[in-house]
Amino acid sequence: MGPLTCRGRLTWFSAVAVLLVLWGMVFAVFGLGILPVGRGVLLAWESAIYGTIMMGWGITLLLVGRVALRRNDRELAGALLVGIAVWLLAEALFSARFGVWFNVGVDAVVFLLFSIPLITSIRSASRPR
Repeated sequence: MGPLTCRGRLTWFSAVAVLLVLWGMVFAVFGLGILPVGRGVLLAWESAIYGTIMMGWGITLLLVGRVALRRNDRELAGALLVGIAVWLLAEALFSARFGVWFNVGVDAVVFLLFSIPLITSIRSASRPR
């Protein structure tokens, strides 16, 4: 296989990301219990998966967020804000559905904490210099 063009890399990356979102939707609606995993290990495994996803997402937010804020990049800060909003809104809705009310509050606080620097950056990048 030859080197991927910019368009090819973009298409490839986008396709993998969309598949990840779709699988996430399946698991959010149907649970990980649809997978061939024994019930005895399911909760421990789900907890480990949840933790590792938070680690990866946290590192992604740290690295990409620092680039966006250092560059005062309005488009990138906006993309981060949308991604964080979708994550925390969906998580809050599922938390409410299952009666885990403290997590709805946690989601609201986490959104507020992330949104302040991002919105400030977006507004600052919009101003004429």
